[in-house]
Order: sequence, then structure tokens, then C-alpha cells
Amino acid sequence: MWLLNKQKIYTTFAVDTVLNEGSMNKLLILLFNLLVVGCQSIPPSSTNTSADFQRAKLFTAASLTTKVHNLSLKPQWINNTGEQFWFERYSVTAGQEFVLVNQHRKQPLFDKHMLQQAIANDLNIDWHVKPLQQLAFDGTKLTFSLQQQTYTCQLGAIAYQCRLTVSPTANKTSYLSPNKQHYVKLENFNIYLCSSNSNHCKQITKDGSQSAPYAVKHPYPEDLLHDQHFAAQKQMQVYWSSDSKYLITYKLFREGVNKLTLTDSAADNDFSVNTVSYYYPQAGDEILPMAQLFLVDVVAQQGELLDAPKLMQTYYGGAIWGKWHNNAFYYHDRRRGNRQYHLMQVLPKEKIVRALITEVDEEFIDPWVQTFENLQQTNRLIWSSQRSGYQHLYLYDTSSGKLINPITQGDFTVRSIKGIDEDKGLVYFEASGKEANVDPYFRHLYRVNLDGSDLTLLTPEPQEHHSYLSPDFKYLVDNYSDPQTPTQSWLRDAYSGEKIILLDQADTSQLVALGWQAPEPFSLLAPDNKTQLYGLMYKPSNFDKNKRYPIIDDTYTGPHNFFTPKSFDTFSNQRPALAELGFIVIKMDGRGTNKRGKAFHRYSYKNLAAGTDDHVWAIKQLAKKHAYFDITRVGIFGFSAGGYDTMQAMLRHNEFFKAGVSASGNHDFRVDKAGWNEIWMGWPVTEHWQQQSNYTDVSRLKGKLLLAHGELDSNVHPSATLRLADKLINANKDFELLIMPKMGHVLDKSPYFVEKRWKFFIEHLQSSY
Repeated sequence: MWLLNKQKIYTTFAVDTVLNEGSMNKLLILLFNLLVVGCQSIPPSSTNTSADFQRAKLFTAASLTTKVHNLSLKPQWINNTGEQFWFERYSVTAGQEFVLVNQHRKQPLFDKHMLQQAIANDLNIDWHVKPLQQLAFDGTKLTFSLQQQTYTCQLGAIAYQCRLTVSPTANKTSYLSPNKQHYVKLENFNIYLCSSNSNHCKQITKDGSQSAPYAVKHPYPEDLLHDQHFAAQKQMQVYWSSDSKYLITYKLFREGVNKLTLTDSAADNDFSVNTVSYYYPQAGDEILPMAQLFLVDVVAQQGELLDAPKLMQTYYGGAIWGKWHNNAFYYHDRRRGNRQYHLMQVLPKEKIVRALITEVDEEFIDPWVQTFENLQQTNRLIWSSQRSGYQHLYLYDTSSGKLINPITQGDFTVRSIKGIDEDKGLVYFEASGKEANVDPYFRHLYRVNLDGSDLTLLTPEPQEHHSYLSPDFKYLVDNYSDPQTPTQSWLRDAYSGEKIILLDQADTSQLVALGWQAPEPFSLLAPDNKTQLYGLMYKPSNFDKNKRYPIIDDTYTGPHNFFTPKSFDTFSNQRPALAELGFIVIKMDGRGTNKRGKAFHRYSYKNLAAGTDDHVWAIKQLAKKHAYFDITRVGIFGFSAGGYDTMQAMLRHNEFFKAGVSASGNHDFRVDKAGWNEIWMGWPVTEHWQQQSNYTDVSRLKGKLLLAHGELDSNVHPSATLRLADKLINANKDFELLIMPKMGHVLDKSPYFVEKRWKFFIEHLQSSY
């Protein structure tokens, strides 16, 4: 239960004499004046606040996302060309709609009435109230899921005919070869190669064990809670070659690896308590799980460990990130400390493993930017790297491992490869930061020749673009918007970028009717007086510039990405609802976050504690411009790395932040996962880890603090928050603690937690409720 300590202010008059009429009138006037003055600072009564809560619920992510439609159009190409495709949209009046685009013209994909009639007559189902799911269309035949069944309808000119589709039952415990002649399975942590025809199996390995299994993924604890046998042994990671002759997997060595335990105290099985233990390598651990590559020769029906450096397995899932191409297997290999990164190549026939490309950095290499795409027609691949200071594309020869040429260069960031037209020698990619006088996070689509020449901008509008290329590279569907401008979806020529037809646009009518206001973008200089910072400001729908509002910073400064929305979808979060309760809510990305180049990114290296410094600076600068900013009442909240940020900010800037809600925080990097934390904090562990721990100096806490954690958090163990609570108790600090049964990492899924955060900020920043 959450108990709110209401603070009340009493005004007392000690009267020793009987008041005459004149003095009574004076007293009444005095009392009236006091009430008028008080009403300017005292918030609404609990009745008004209750009404505000009901309105705020209309502005939650769960509510707002149902009031805007067609934010992004995803084309479904027909017959691998761009001449025909279809897409799904939603109409407020008509509901679910499917649109066919044929030779640049739009029309209904099918006759809705005829399909409803066929479904009713042939399948005895009333489709009128049920949405179609997993729809596929090949030009004449429609396949879809309805009421958890799959159906196929032949679309004739006069009538439609529908039938139930019988799908083969998927075997979740075996992994089929591309030619469907063989499959592999695990028994007692060993690999078995089986014939699909006879189901006869040959045991390939015999030395697998709990501490050294073959092919297993590290299961999520949630899976173990439900089915320990299946999750522990049956989730495999295997890579079949396209010719089905070889199989790549690994042997996972995890003897001595750290294990954690989660407790389900509110399990739905009488009054017992469920527990689950699981492998969880923590940052700084001496022993990490290590995977040795294992090659299975299907023809010879035998396997062997390959002579290659072992791979770190630092989280859940499989140990390998790779793929086959032209009878070779390519995979990523990052070394502990994250200062070396390799693209490895396996030649299975020769049983050779070699480092094809090597990246070295004195500080860190960001694994999120190291991607590659093989060219299908030649022995070349495109490699992504930050070696120049920005993420760019490089063309390599896969036979020699030699660099052929850079494909992109300059002070901008390549975000993703969207397609490779090998016939014309073109690469299509999304990038940000190249166009002058444009938000440097906005993505645009470009094309460039493989030799690096003729770089061409295809989507020039100064907004956030998300594009889909047709399989024949003739057309692209471009969705673009910004935080204040709803999405437009256009069909464009893929070579020139010329607009052909407006396909759709977002429907915001219900959003506008609610009174929703788009957040306001802002930009300002960082404390270094040269780096531009960007963010969004959320205001209540009844905003009054003549009032002064408390400020709340929604923080997350994790260096693996940036987190301020750039498209029109700015409402699938909790900021609008919080603003509706009478706050100005800030979302921004300071120095040290990602996608702005290595110099911008480097600010956070071994310096995660400084994540909110730019936030404090920005709020102070905004307050100089906006009289409605009341920076005597500033709060902060965040979850996960944002939970760490929140607590660190409450200590580091203890005079500035008056209230903070820290959820699921990794309050000391050594209690969190090895993979994420060692990238940004460096390895081995040195003094700066201790210095930046939230456990180090809790005596600095001055503001009001709410700590929250899910009891079943498998991402950041709840002990991270409980250890912090212990430190605060020992320091005799007043705070609130909420441990939520049955909840995992993301507490915003719980309406109870969301409203508790509302109440906390209202109480401590508005002195109400």
C-alpha cells in the first residue's frame, strides 16, 4: 500500500478580548486576503485532483496510441516488384482497410462485402467485428488469420471462396535444414543429427553437460519459471549453410559463472514461493561464459570444435551473431574490454577460421554500429565502422580481407543499409547529420555508388524519414514526420527521389478532439558553448504562460542510443499524462548519447555519472527564456539506466532536484550485466566504478526519493535497488521503497506504478493531494 503523508498548514489567531463589529470586519478582511494569497500557490483540492487524474488517464500511452492512426505505412510488395503492393490502414468510420496500389493507382485490395459474405457462408464466421491478422496476398489468393485460425480465400471476379488452411505443426525443439532432409535436436546437452524421413538420429556429441552444453541459448528466467526443462535444454542456436551440408553452433563453457536467483513471492500456486536460478554474468566478474565454435559436417555425420578464439556470452540468448554466405560463415567477435572487434570468417570445407576485418580503438568500440552485408553476386561485403569518427560504410574483398574503398565519408552518421542494387552498383542507406540547418538526428534516405561516387539525397524534407525499397529498386515508400507534423506516406522514384503519389497520411482527428498538444522542440548550446543539444518540452493542454510550472526531467542517458522522439510518435510514453497534471516535462539527449559521432559519444566513456549534467544546464537555460519555468520545483524520473541517472542526479545535483522516482535502476554497474556496462565503463574494473556508484555517497541525498523495482526483473536484478535501500537506511535517509510482485523490468506497464509516480510528484512538487 502507498501511504501519503499530507502536509497541512494551519493559521491560528489567539484572541484575548471580545471582538467588536469593527475589529471583526477587519479580521474577516484579513482572512479573505490570506485566502486569496494562498489560493495563488495552493494547488486544487483533492476533488479537482481526482478529476485531473481522470483526464491524465486519457493522455497515457495506452490511451493516446488508440487515438491516432496510420503513423507508418509498411508496403507488402507483390511478386517481388514495385509495380504492385498493398498496405493496411485504419479508418475511424470504416475500421480496418486494405489498399492495393497498382501502377501508381490506389484501390481496395478486395471487395469487403464479398469477403464478409464468403467468410460467413464458407466458414460460418462473422468477420464484421473481428480484425484480420497476418494477411498475405499473391495477386489472386488471400491468406489471413482470424480467431487464431488460418484461412485462404480465392478472390474470383464474381464470388470469393474461403477455406480453412491446415498448417503443419511446428516442432519447437528441432531445427530443420534448408533442404528439409535433416534436423538437429538436443538431449542431455548433446547434439543429435536426425533424418527427416526416418527420424533416425545420430548422436554427434557425447561430452555435453550442464556446465558445458552444446548449442544452448541462455534462457530468460521468465521462461524457466514456466518450463525449466524446455527453456534449459531446447532453446538452441544453430546456423545451417544454404546447401544444408554444414551446421555451425558452439560449445558453451560456463563452469564457475555467476548465477542469480529471482523469487516469485506472489506465485499463483496456493501460498508457496517460486524461485529460479539462472546464469547472469555481472560486470567485473572474473569468469564469463565462453563459447567455442562447433562445426557439424552433415554428409560425414560428425562434428568438431574449431580452432578459433572463444566468444563472450554476456547476456541471454545465443553466443553467435552471424550468417552464411557463399559457403562461408561470417560472425562477430568482440573481445573483453571492447577495444578490439573482429569480423570472422569460417571456411567449413578447409575448417579454417580467420579474422577478416579488425577494428581497434584505445577507448571503446560500439558493437551496435558494427554491421555487415554480403554482396550476393561477388566476393565482397559492406562493413560499417566508426573508425573515422563517424559511422560509415566500407567495401571489402572477402577473399583477401582487404579494403577496396570507403563507400561513404564525411561528418555524418550512417544509420542503416536499406538495400543493395548490385546490378547498378548502388547502395541505399539512411543517415543523419549530413544536411545543414536540420536536426542532426533526422534520418534521410540516400543512394551512392559502391565506389563512393555520386552520393544523392532522395528524401530531402527536413523531417524524420523511414523508407521501404521495392525489391526491384524502382520505387520506395517514404514515411516522414516530425514531433509537430503528422506522418505523410509517399510513393517515390527510388533513383531520383521524385514524389509520385501520396499514399496515406496520419489521422489525428481523435487526438485533436481530446485537446492534445504536440510537444515543443528546443535546442541550445551545451556548457562547452559549442555543442548543440536537442530535446522536447511537453506542456499541459490547458497551459497558461502566465503561470509557473514545476519541471520534471524524464531521463535516460544510456550511451547505446538516443531517446528523444524525432517522428510524430511522441505520445507512446508517460510524458503527456504527467504534463497534463500540471507539469512541464523535458525529454532530451545530452552529450555521451549515440548517433552524433564519436566525439559526442565519447563524453560518457567511463563517465556515466555525468549523464544528467547537460540536463541540469538545459533546464536552467530554458528557465532564462521562459518565465513559466519554476526551477525551485524540479523533479526527475527514469528507469533502468535512467533509474541510475535519477538517483545519481539526486546525489550529484542535490540542491537542484527536489524529488526523484528511480525505477529498475542499475545503481552500481557491478551488479548489472557484463556486456552493457563494460562497454561504457571500461574493463578491468578500476576506481572510477566505485566513484560513480550510487552506493558511494548516499549521505548527499536531500530531496524526496521513491525507489521502485519489479521482483521478477531479469534485466537488472532487484538486489540493485535493495542494496541501495540498505545504504540509505544505514545513512538514516528518508525515502520510499516499492517492490512490485510479478513485475519485470518495465514498471510503466503497471497503471498502479504510473499513478503512484503521479501522486509522488504532485505531493512533493505541487504540495497537494
